[in-house]
Amino acid sequence: MTSHPYGTGSPAAPEWQSSARVYTRGQLMACVRAGLIALVLLGILALIVLF
Repeated sequence: MTSHPYGTGSPAAPEWQSSARVYTRGQLMACVRAGLIALVLLGILALIVLF
């Protein structure tokens, strides 16, 4: 039981520290590309709705 790292009383600091890792270049480029596609689609949708 003492070797169990995620008990009820253990802090969650290692979890958020590991999730705060810097993104790799491939992941960053994929996120930027997805964001640009989403913005273009939102712009097209706004044009359809407004005109």
